[in-house]
This record gives sequence, C-alpha cells and structure tokens, in this order.
Amino acid sequence: MKLFEKNTSPQQKQEKFKGNAGTIKLSPGNIPLMPKWMFYIAFFITFSIPNLVFSGRSWYDTLHIMKWFVAMIPIALLALVAGVQLLRYGARRTNFTLDPFAGVWLILILLITAQPLMIKIPSLSGYVKEWFFFATLFAVYVLTYNMPISKQFHRALLWGSSVNAAVNILFAELLIRSLNKGFPFILDVPGNYIGNTAQQEMFGLWTAMAVLNCIYLHLSYMDDAEEERGLLKKPVVLLNLFFLAVNSWGLWSSTTRGAILSLIVAFAVLIAGLWRTGEGRALKRASKLFGVVFLLLVIVLAGGSMLGTGRNIALVSKMKDMVENPTSIGNRISIWRTSWEVFLQKPMTGVGLGQYKWHFLDGQRIMFAKHPELLNNPEYEWQYTYWAHSEYIQWLCETGLIGAILLGLLGLWWLYRLMSALIKNEKLPPECIWGAAMLFLLWFDALFSRPYHRIENAVWMSLAFAMANKALLPSVTKWTKMNNDFVFKCFGGLMAGVSLYGLIFMYGGMQGDQLMYKALAQPSTIQQKHDELKGAEKYLMARDEAREQMGYLYLNVAQAQKNPDAFVNGMTELYLSFKKRPTSKLLFELVGLAKQIHNKELLEDLATYLKPGMFGISADGEIISE
Repeated sequence: MKLFEKNTSPQQKQEKFKGNAGTIKLSPGNIPLMPKWMFYIAFFITFSIPNLVFSGRSWYDTLHIMKWFVAMIPIALLALVAGVQLLRYGARRTNFTLDPFAGVWLILILLITAQPLMIKIPSLSGYVKEWFFFATLFAVYVLTYNMPISKQFHRALLWGSSVNAAVNILFAELLIRSLNKGFPFILDVPGNYIGNTAQQEMFGLWTAMAVLNCIYLHLSYMDDAEEERGLLKKPVVLLNLFFLAVNSWGLWSSTTRGAILSLIVAFAVLIAGLWRTGEGRALKRASKLFGVVFLLLVIVLAGGSMLGTGRNIALVSKMKDMVENPTSIGNRISIWRTSWEVFLQKPMTGVGLGQYKWHFLDGQRIMFAKHPELLNNPEYEWQYTYWAHSEYIQWLCETGLIGAILLGLLGLWWLYRLMSALIKNEKLPPECIWGAAMLFLLWFDALFSRPYHRIENAVWMSLAFAMANKALLPSVTKWTKMNNDFVFKCFGGLMAGVSLYGLIFMYGGMQGDQLMYKALAQPSTIQQKHDELKGAEKYLMARDEAREQMGYLYLNVAQAQKNPDAFVNGMTELYLSFKKRPTSKLLFELVGLAKQIHNKELLEDLATYLKPGMFGISADGEIISE
C-alpha cells in the first residue's frame, strides 16, 4: 500500500478512518465558511512569510510588530468571515464542527480570560497581547479542522517554509561575515547567525522544522512516482533535495542544541509512524534522507574552519558543555529554580498570562533568600530573563495548577490516541504522521526554549494538531454532541466579535508604535514629543511602553533645563513602570538615579531585587559594590 493512496472516494476514506477515531465529516456543507481561495491565500501568508520580515527602523518596535501583523492579521480576517457565516447560517448549513479537542482548548481560553477577575494583572497590555496569541492558535486549529486542505496545498505550505528557511540561511551566512550592508531587508545584526528570525534558538527551530518538511515532501513525491528509479528525474524532487541540503547546513551551523535534538525526536516519531503503518519503502527512503542531514554535519565540522565561520567550533563547544555540565541544563537551572518561586506566588491561578517576565525578579529575590547556600554557586548567578526557557514551566507559572492540569490531560489524551493507533497498526493518513512528527519536534524544543511565544512558529503546532486530529480523535463524542444551532450561532458571533476587536487592537498598537517612533526618532519640540507619547498611551497595546518613554522624556527635559520638577516626574514615571514591569534595565537606571539624589530609602527598596551581597548601602546612601 502506498503512503498516499490515489483514487480513494470520500465514502471510502470515511469508512477507513471511522473506528475508534470517530467518523470524519468530509462532505461539504451547503454554505462554505469562507471562499477557498481566501483561505489558501491567508494561510500561505501566515505560514510562509513571517520569519522573513521585520518591522525595520521606521517603527519603534523594529522587529516584532510586522511579524505579528503578517502572521495574525490573515487569520483574524478568516476568523471574522467564518464567524459571520456561522452566525448567519449555523453549524448545520456550514458543516461546522467544534470537536472535543477544540472544546477543551476553548475551556482553556475561558480560564485565562477570567484571570483578571481572580488576580491582579501587572501589565494589561502584555496580557491582552498574549491572549490574542493564544486565540490565534485556536483559530488556526478550528479553521484548519473545518476547511479542506488538499495534498497539493499542504505541500505548498511545506515548500513555503523550506524556501523561507533557505533564504534565512543565506541571510545568516551574510550576517556572520558582516556582509549585510546595503541590504535593508536583512536584519542589521552582523556577526550573528540568525537571519531574520532575530534569535538563535528560533533560527535553529525554524531550520529544523524546514528539514522535517523537506523529508516529508520527498516521501510524498516518492509515492507519486510510478517507479522509484525515475524519482530523481523530476525537477521538483531534485529542488527539494537541494533545499534539504541547504536547510540541514543551516541547522547544524545554528549550533542550536534544542533544535537539533528536537529534529532527532521528530524523525523517530516519523519512523515509528511509517513502520507501524507498514510503509517499508517510505521507511527506507526516510532513513536515507536523514543520513543526508547527518552528512551535512560532517561537512560543517570538517569545513567550518575553511569557510571562516567558526560554527564547527561553536557546535562542538556546546555539545561538550552538555556532557561536562549536565546539571546546569544549558545554564537554565537557576532560571527554573526561580520559576518555581514564581509559581508558588499564585500556585492555583498562576500569575497571569504573559506576566511571567514581570515576576522574575521577585522570584529570584525569594529564591536567594530561601537558599543562601546558592549565593556562591556559579550556576546561580544573578540574571534577568523574559522567558522561563521552558514553555511548560512558564505555562505552569502563568496559569497555575488549574491550567497545567487541563493542558496536561489534553496532551495525555492525544498521546494515548496516537500510541493506541500505532500499537493497533491503524492505517493513519500521511498528514497525520507528519502532524505527529511536527508536534513532537515543537514539544521537545519547548522543554528548553520558547517556540509558542513566537507566533510565526507556533501556528505550525495548530496546523499539525488539526491535520492529525482528523484521523486520531473523534469529531464528536456522546459528552460533546450538540444539536442546538443557536449555540453555534452564538459561538460564530463571538468569534467574529473577538476577531474584529483583535484587528482594532492591532491597528491601535501600530498607531501607538508610530507615535512613539515619531516622539523618539524624529526631530521635534519637547511639547510635540510629549503630545505624541500621550497619544500613544491611548492605545492599550502601546500604553506601557509609552508611559516608560514618558519618564525618560521628563529626565531629558530635567537635564537640559535643570528642572527639578521634571526630574521628579521622570523618576516617578520610571518607578511606577518598574513596579508594573520590573526589568534589569529599569532597575539599574533607577539605582543610578537614586544614588544621584542620595535617596537611601529608594536604594534600599531597589537593592532587595539584587543578589544578596552584590551591593551594599552606606550610611550616607552610597552604593558599595561587592
């Protein structure tokens, strides 16, 4: 039997995947949720472009805001159209399904939506941004589950990721050699092997995902071939093998240990899926392709010095560190120990979605106070980070035991169904096997990194879930069966309303970002800068940053005009910003200002956030270094 069966009728497919996984609805409804062309264009943009774009110097946020726009706006528009259609025509006429997996996901959304009613959210702006990230992933899942994705379109998405990764590798090769000058579309970070992903761990993850997609594409084309011997005569197959080689080179050159190990795990899942479905020919071909990936490792190690990048040395050094210092877990042990203290602050409800970063300094202060024996341990240096460097730990901190248990049960149910299908030799469709491999790649990487906080990568998790769940999980159970069309119409109205508000929220954020850019990067009077920052404050997405920048503006005025009132206003704004969003940058700036005015009380307050013994305070309010 081939991996991709041809000429199979919808009725045959429906019967084939009935069993324990439940019947999949394959026949279209009377009214489509949206035009197919709109769905395809929007998905291709979301899945193929964001990792290549960045905001640029004409924005206050020079990196993220345009990535968010390209990744999230197409999905928001689709959800708006689908919500309106569902509101008008209901689930029966649109053939809409909210499967049990999506139902639990919806409960999680409701849980985090209720967080502001249960706990104090320090940064409402950060909370709402993270909420829309999470809602976007839910929308991608629901839309994928309810819209037909052909084999050809699935291939197109995989090709988009492959080409995107290869172009990023080209950018990275230019950056590492400081040859990016004259290319304004390349992120201006010479000396860094990151392309336009802007972060090494995310660059490594993106190339690993692309390598997996290249392997799967080859298996797909292999199944199309009448004879395997003629496979390499197809230009599209040769082109895919070329991109496999390029993306493998980029993966090894990234020296990202988490991504490399994640690809190995994903490949093991792919192999298990092919083996248990009896695809011996595909299994053999996949193994050969993975051999190509490791051949590139040899080339990177042997040729790195000749090419002058030094990536071979960096890779060997990181692998050596894993063996020699396993207890540090890549210098994460201190962060995870601090994260435990963050969790203990609100163990049931969590500290709030998107709020982990604003509780880190408090958690670190508590950690050192509880464990003074760690003060001289080199693995526990004082530091600051926005992320827990483990999505599971961060989710536990932000949503508490309630959110962690719900998510854990959902994951265990999915894993049970996958293992059950493999043990019983169920003939899983190839898209399901791809989805399982992609999910394991992301899940393993999430143990040590933050793939779910980069929306351009996290959307692939939703796509993989939806394509796998159509075969693995039931579309309806006796506990979730609902025939009341009014409820679905209400859900459609809610989906449309949330999507519309999301578009407005994003528009406001972009407006606020531009106002901050004008205030800080363009020449204007003090009054104009003040008015522009006040204007940015009106937009929730930009409010926190605008208030902080207002503090700096006051301090600049105080310095230029020798105005003590402006100095007090500036310090007040920055202190309030620090109490809302404590960061190491603000901490040390406030320490410097407090030292400047000999404010002993403020110094003592700020010093509690530092590592005990790092600084002392003399009787006259001076800071004494360790």
